Order: sequence, then C-alpha cells, then structure tokens
Amino acid sequence: MTPITEYEKTGTSPLRGKEVLVEMTSTQCDMTGVGFFTVRRDLPPERVLKEIGGENNQYSLFSEGYLDLEEGRLTLSYEETAIEGVEGCYSYISFDLSDPYCITVERRGAIESSFVISKGQRMYSVYSTPFGNIDMCTYGKRVENELSENGGTLLLEYAVELRGLTAQRTKMEVKVKELKR
Repeated sequence: MTPITEYEKTGTSPLRGKEVLVEMTSTQCDMTGVGFFTVRRDLPPERVLKEIGGENNQYSLFSEGYLDLEEGRLTLSYEETAIEGVEGCYSYISFDLSDPYCITVERRGAIESSFVISKGQRMYSVYSTPFGNIDMCTYGKRVENELSENGGTLLLEYAVELRGLTAQRTKMEVKVKELKR
C-alpha cells in the first residue's frame, strides 16, 4: 500500500473522469497550544485530541468535479476558486478501493500539499508555498467512506499542525452526486 499517490505532470487537463457535483462542508476549530510534532511518542495522539474551546470556522463549497476510477484507485477532483483564496489550484481526494479508510488529500498549484488521513494514525508530510516548505503533521480521528464511482459521501475528522505555526481540528463532509446534463 502506497498512501500518497504520485502523479505525472503532463500538458493535459489534471481533471478527468465522470462529471459530478461536489458539496463540501468543513468546520475548523483552532487548537492553539497543541503540537503533534512534540507529543511524546508514548502518549497516544487521541489523548491530545480533546474538544478545545474557541471559535469554529465553517466553510461550504459547491462545485463541479470529476470522479475517476483507475487501477483500483478512486479519485475525486475539482478546481479551487477565488472564493477559497486559492484560484488556479486543483484538489484531489483519493483512496485505494482495497483500503477505503486511508484517504489521500492533495492540492496542486501555487500552494501544494499532500497528506494522508487514516483513523488512529499520525502522518507527516510537507506543505509547499511560494515562500517555502513547512512540515505538516496530521492525525486521523474518524474516517467514514461511502464513496464509489457513482458518488456517495465521505466524512473525515482530523487534526493538522503546520510546524510552529498553527494546529487545528477539522471535520469535513463531502457529498458527491453524478452530474446529469
């Protein structure tokens, strides 16, 4: 199992597959003072992931996208918009059908990241910006995956830390429906 997929960059469109409608809601809560890079190895991250008070930020996205099933890997892709502040970036959510609870989330464009969410696992990756790279750590709390090549839902709860900058807890629900024109 290779959780982070490697895509070849070509001159063709990075979006392909069956046209779908994507409805996403995401709630984020600041976790200031929590650091997954510095948590003792003998202390399970779930002990750190308690509900932390503070302001929640909620985001909604409605977009057209694509579902593509290739070589046993299902990929949902869509283009970001200026509303999300990352115009010209593409987002990809993918998983192997043989391991539907290990989700890879990627963003490609001016800002690039690729990280894995798997329940109970701490994963490390890099967040690339035009100003440099930042170490990133994610911890998956909940993964409910009912996505198929015909659509469905995906629910993710996870924590993410950008080393030395911020930590937040995210709950994201993605609903995918086939687009009929």
